[in-house]
Amino acid sequence: MSRRKDHRRKSCLWISFGLLFSGSLAFAAGGGEGADRSADLLDLLYRFMNFALLVIVLFWVFKKVRIGDFFKSRRAEIQKKLEELRNGKAEAERKFLEIERKFMEFEKNRQTLIEQFRADGLAEKEAIIAEAKERAKQIIEQAELAIQQELKSAKGRLQREVVALAAKRAEEIISREITDKDQDRLVDEFIESVRKVH
Repeated sequence: MSRRKDHRRKSCLWISFGLLFSGSLAFAAGGGEGADRSADLLDLLYRFMNFALLVIVLFWVFKKVRIGDFFKSRRAEIQKKLEELRNGKAEAERKFLEIERKFMEFEKNRQTLIEQFRADGLAEKEAIIAEAKERAKQIIEQAELAIQQELKSAKGRLQREVVALAAKRAEEIISREITDKDQDRLVDEFIESVRKVH
C-alpha cells in the first residue's frame, strides 16, 4: 500500500513541477513590451504540456516496468550465465585433462604394442630361420643318401659290367689259347679235386 502512495506522491510532484514551470514561463513571457504574445505563450504552454505529459508517461511506464527489477533480473541472469560458463569451463578443463590422460595412456600402450610386435616378429623370424635350416639339413641328408645309393648302384653295375667284360675277354683268350691237351688236363684236375672233397 505504501508503494502506491509513494507512486502517487511522485506523480503529483511531477505534475506540480510541470504546472509551476509552465506558470513561470507564462509569467516570464507576459512581461513583454505590450505586444500580444499570447499566441506564442499558448504554443509554448502546449509544448511544455506535451513534454510534461511525455515525462509523466515515461515515468509511469518505467515505474510499471520496474526498471530496477529489470536490471536486477538482468544482473541475476548474467551472473547465472557467468556461473554456467565457469562450470562449463571447469567441465571443459576436466574433459581436456581426461582426454590428455587417455592420450598419454594410448602413447604408452602404443609403445608397448610396438615392442610386443617387434618381439613377436623377431621370434617368428628366428622360428622361420630355424625351420629353414632344419629343412635344408634334411634336404642335404636326403641328397647325400641318394648320392650314396646312386654310387653304390653305379658301383654294382660297373662291377657287373667289368666282371661280364672280363669273363667275356677271358673266354675269348682261353678259347684262342687253349688246346685239346690243355682241356683234357683241366678236366682231369677238376675231377681229382672233386674226388678229394668227397
